[in-house]
Amino acid sequence: MKKNYILILAGIISFSSYSQTNVSDFEDLNLPADSFWNGSDGSGQFNSNSVIFNNSYDTSFGGFWSGFAYSNMKNDTTAGFGNQYSCIAGEGYNSSATFGLYYNNASELVTIPNYGAFTGFWINNSTYAYLSMKDGDSFSKKFGDSTNASGAVDGTNGNDFLKLTIYGTNSDSVEFYLADYRGADSLDYILKDWTYVDLSTLNPNSKTLKFKMSSSDNNSFGMVTPAYFCMDNLTYTTSVSITENIENTISIFPNPTQNNVNVKFEETISNASYRLIDVAGREVFSSSINGVNTLSLDLSNQNNGVYFLMINIDGEVITKKIIKQ
Repeated sequence: MKKNYILILAGIISFSSYSQTNVSDFEDLNLPADSFWNGSDGSGQFNSNSVIFNNSYDTSFGGFWSGFAYSNMKNDTTAGFGNQYSCIAGEGYNSSATFGLYYNNASELVTIPNYGAFTGFWINNSTYAYLSMKDGDSFSKKFGDSTNASGAVDGTNGNDFLKLTIYGTNSDSVEFYLADYRGADSLDYILKDWTYVDLSTLNPNSKTLKFKMSSSDNNSFGMVTPAYFCMDNLTYTTSVSITENIENTISIFPNPTQNNVNVKFEETISNASYRLIDVAGREVFSSSINGVNTLSLDLSNQNNGVYFLMINIDGEVITKKIIKQ
């Protein structure tokens, strides 16, 4: 059996390479209106469009979280810790409902599929952090003011900042300022609008991100500016190279298809398996093949596009391209 297929597959081989941009926009995460998820269920992570966001939740002191949460809260006016889950824009990027929210954690927190490369994401301040920097509070100073939260002259007037450093897998990094008062007064700002952070300069082999926040406002215990930022529409590109077997004894019809596709073998197949993957390399579904010479695959619920059926027969993988219209 195996020998017959090897002889037939020695014919014509074609090589295909596909790439696409993928977006993790948090809209696939279900939330009641004006609410949030902060990891209190103990799961330790959530997944949005194949991107994993890590979370840490400590039940001590009534519950404490760090890493990533997600939210659709819209309160852009109320100051203080009690409003820690809102974005100062009052919504997600491009008027979307749901966005990601980060609180200080130095671990590797974002992971994309191992066939992906980071492109970038949209960033903004949380309402809590923005109003703390704009007006000051009982813990943090008002940016641009020469006195700190205790009323003492701190000498940082004109030098205030809140900086995010984003690290890739290989410790390469990108810096972004969520607030910057270090230059001329006319250029001082605290970010209030969604702004794009370009990650294309990171090593393309980077599959994880970790974050470090730093500020001009510190005390003996460390940074006192609220260490939050909001994220939306994290993008990454994926590419997959496929060796497609053109001439063999497996036929696919109809192809292109709108719903079902039939797979016919020259003879009965046993102890084999198959996987259907999309152009990003993600598995759509898989199953075993035993004692049949035909298969029927239902693609009616799949998006239009190119798919690859990879059939493993006695260790030899036969790949066929399927087009869903």
